[in-house]
Amino acid sequence: MRSMKGERARSVVLSLGCIVLAASAGVEAQQRPAAVEITHAQVRELAPSVKATGVVQSRDAAALAAAVEGRLEWVAEPGTSVQADDVVARLDANQLKLTRAEQAANVTRAEVNLQSLERELERQRASGTAVSRVQLDQAQSTRDLAKADLDVARARLAQTDDQIARSELHAPFAGVVLERVKRTGEEVARGEIVARVVNPDDLEIRLFVPLRHVRAIRAGDVVNVTADGHPFTAKVRAIVPAGDPRSQSFEVLVQAPDVDGLLAPGNTVDVELPLGTPQEQLAVPRDALVIRQDGVFVYRVNGESKAEKISVKPGIADGDWVGIQGAVNANDAVIVRGAELLRGDETVQVVGVLEQEAQLVDETSKKTKQGG
Repeated sequence: MRSMKGERARSVVLSLGCIVLAASAGVEAQQRPAAVEITHAQVRELAPSVKATGVVQSRDAAALAAAVEGRLEWVAEPGTSVQADDVVARLDANQLKLTRAEQAANVTRAEVNLQSLERELERQRASGTAVSRVQLDQAQSTRDLAKADLDVARARLAQTDDQIARSELHAPFAGVVLERVKRTGEEVARGEIVARVVNPDDLEIRLFVPLRHVRAIRAGDVVNVTADGHPFTAKVRAIVPAGDPRSQSFEVLVQAPDVDGLLAPGNTVDVELPLGTPQEQLAVPRDALVIRQDGVFVYRVNGESKAEKISVKPGIADGDWVGIQGAVNANDAVIVRGAELLRGDETVQVVGVLEQEAQLVDETSKKTKQGG
């Protein structure tokens, strides 16, 4: 019995000891400063902008369709380089050529008949009173009908010549055969697509921007483009101000510069378009903003290494920086990492400074020392 009571006593002592240790650890955890990274608020020149994804396309792209029906005799291979007016595809024109030969003979026959009737009309006119007026009018009408028949025959011959010419599909511009839709030996109807040709050297970027920005973007605006991680600038070539009611967007066309083969038709790129003139504003990185149900805040580290919770109003966003209005001054240290769980007035430990800001602080210190 005594042994059991002793065991219970020791168990109670151990439990009390654990509770005390846990409480001590909790107090120690509460007193330990939160590790944070900071940056410094700056006065920067910010420009409002909108980002969109664009698709690279050729300004010169054509789908070559058969103008006459028939059997394909030859089609250029995809990837073939062509010059303007080069033959890309050819249809079998033997039947058309036979028809042309028949029509050419009809034209010759009509010409001979017309010449004969004109000579007959001239003889009757030279006969004077030996030929009646009725006979003369009849000869003239017969001559006129023969002339009309010759015009019809020539028109039919011209139509057949046009069809023979259209049996060959020519490249409308210099470029590359992108796709061979139909192959040699296939029968095609008039209007069917046979091949596609593009000019890979004259490119543009097509993108759609929210309709609410239609008044802010103009032709000639310089935009920032990023393709496969490589940034460059380009100019807006044209806009299509009519909006799409379903997507609530309008089309913008950007002239793609020559960037050493970085762009090709079908590529997707990121485009940032300016929405106004740059303005100087006090700004902080986006990561410094803490969004809560009761507003937007930044946490400033004061001289006592405590986090001050300050309400701000976000302004213009430009890249990774956002303009703010509030009780924050230039060069104030604001937290960019570790502020998520802060409530204000906690002691913090600065474990890092944003790299670009560290460089700025070093330069500021050097200038201060030099001035001193």
